[in-house]
Amino acid sequence: MAWRGLEILGHLESGSQFTFELARVVGITNALVRKACAKLAAKGLIITGEDVHELTAAGREALAGSRNAVSGPGKGGCVERHKGSVRAKAWRALRIRRKASVEDLLPLVLGHGAAPVDEANARRSLDRYLTALAKSGHLTELPRRGGPARWILTNDTGPCAPAWNNSQRTVTDANTGEVHRV
Repeated sequence: MAWRGLEILGHLESGSQFTFELARVVGITNALVRKACAKLAAKGLIITGEDVHELTAAGREALAGSRNAVSGPGKGGCVERHKGSVRAKAWRALRIRRKASVEDLLPLVLGHGAAPVDEANARRSLDRYLTALAKSGHLTELPRRGGPARWILTNDTGPCAPAWNNSQRTVTDANTGEVHRV
């Protein structure tokens, strides 16, 4: 069950209320209201006495601030959804090695993983991913000397692998919150 502190603060905005009134409008037991109100009082957001609860000035500020809050991870608050993917493994390897080719990365991404990966598909995926990262400014292609294309990591933005969306032609960097159209 979710903590209902913010909802309780909202109901106290209109004035002081008894525990049983809050329990009825929030839809939880009196005991849970008392517990939530004790936490709110400990933070200085409400004043509680004899089953009557009232909002403080700090509580009003917190309530006003919560209405302006945006849900979801903020800029730089990356959440890596596919840690075992070919692209995530390649990004981690690039952050360590700094320079690599598809041939350098292939054995690393085909190694340990949740599911077996087809080498031909992994090679194509890596090639497309590295090209997209180059277009987004994360990588730079090194001059060729007769061998395969090699890349250098020029913009290490953080631990989460930038996500390549082929259909939208975008690279989304969860570390910075930026979306690059390529």
